[in-house]
Amino acid sequence: MPTLLTINDIARQTGLEESLLRFYESECAEELPKKILRGDTLFFDKASVAVFTSIHSKYQAKKHLQKQSPEQYGRVIAVTSGKGGVGKTNIALGLTIEFQRQGKMSVVLDADMGLANVHLLSGITPQHDLMDLIKGKVEMSELIEAGPEGIGVIAGGNGMLALADSGKQDRHHIIQSLVSLEKAAEIIVVDTGAGMGQGVRDFLQAADELIFVITPDITSLADAYGLLKALHQGKMSPRPIYLVVNMVQTLKQAAVVATRFAGCAQDFLGISITNAGYILKDTTVTQATARQTPFSIFNPTARVSKNIRTIAANLLQQNMTEPTSSAFSRYLNLLPAEYQRPPP
Repeated sequence: MPTLLTINDIARQTGLEESLLRFYESECAEELPKKILRGDTLFFDKASVAVFTSIHSKYQAKKHLQKQSPEQYGRVIAVTSGKGGVGKTNIALGLTIEFQRQGKMSVVLDADMGLANVHLLSGITPQHDLMDLIKGKVEMSELIEAGPEGIGVIAGGNGMLALADSGKQDRHHIIQSLVSLEKAAEIIVVDTGAGMGQGVRDFLQAADELIFVITPDITSLADAYGLLKALHQGKMSPRPIYLVVNMVQTLKQAAVVATRFAGCAQDFLGISITNAGYILKDTTVTQATARQTPFSIFNPTARVSKNIRTIAANLLQQNMTEPTSSAFSRYLNLLPAEYQRPPP
């Protein structure tokens, strides 16, 4: 017998108010699976959860694109780690999906140079990537792929590396394209590459907000702290910095790791770190990755899905002010001086 759900069950799984679900039910009845009568009660089948979520995403995207003004810019949140293998990309994608589910028009930008894989975890095959934009083959509107739950996905590759080697006109075109993205989307999550390369640090210095992803492994803490120290020595201007502790066994372990990292940042660098939350180790992530499906879609009720939902909610509550300047324009200003002058 298929799993049957009440409207309250769907509200719990999607995080949407029952009244809003009823509105979607009346306005978009043709998109929803037919309800099933059991006794004197009508039930929804399991597939209805994804359909309601998709309808919500479309309504929110339409509403926010109409309200966005030319002077507003979307929040650019860069997700980084200092080293690979800590789950950074899964978290970046998961947060983008949760932001979208919470009514924010969201895009994930894969800025990992040469090791881009957001599209793989999203289960999509991109037609273009940032390199095609640089070569003038496509415009930004053609570069954005429709991702799960209605998010936008911009595939990476070596596009950011090529930016530093391009001519003035090419850079202007690239930056203006990315600025136009900031004016269309409310939140842009940038999945940076691992390590402390200049390209990674430039993106982190330009972003409005940073999220450091670490695990309890001592090398993860050391590498993340090393990257934070390098940014501090590079005179990074103040901005919100958040911490997500991934792959923990218990809440106590997460608290100990977060306190240790934040304490070192405050004591030795004078940098305040806000703990955005933790993610318990969960085999759901491995299972979802094997199926090229975001884990919060593969199993919305898994503990890892609940954890990422909480983190997204925390981040939305932390900063409600829309940026008044462009993060991507700041990125251009961070390039070496020789790239700022017109070619001879």
